[in-house]
Amino acid sequence: MSSVEHSDSLKPKLFLEKTVTTLVESCPTATVDIEENIKNRNWTIDKFKYGPLNPDYPDPGFWEAKADMWNTDIDHAMSARCGNCAAFDQSPRVLECIMEGINENRAAHPEDVMELADLGYCQLFKFKCAAKRSCDAWVHGGPIQ
Repeated sequence: MSSVEHSDSLKPKLFLEKTVTTLVESCPTATVDIEENIKNRNWTIDKFKYGPLNPDYPDPGFWEAKADMWNTDIDHAMSARCGNCAAFDQSPRVLECIMEGINENRAAHPEDVMELADLGYCQLFKFKCAAKRSCDAWVHGGPIQ
């Protein structure tokens, strides 16, 4: 690769109002910073209808809106969950980062939280998300493992 090609690949790009130049091996900020996570999650709730609030509680209005958006029935809409989205990252590295963030002050048992919530990391919107939830940007083919 020439130095011109290399420098072009490192030009900053704007993504979610953040400048990105390279991929790094460190933990995604939102996996270890609860304020960043909540900011990104709330933005996704507002812009892409991330939800429902409690996936174990019937929320027909939420799923009817998803069905209308996708021009399908409620059962099909309910099958499009974060847990089977191509942007839902449950790779070992990311799950370790999430556990590190849950346990930063040693007050929680990250394994319990991870198992109960079935957490992953949304690579589209940069926040921790629960496998049973969904959003308008769902992409077939996940999760990332």
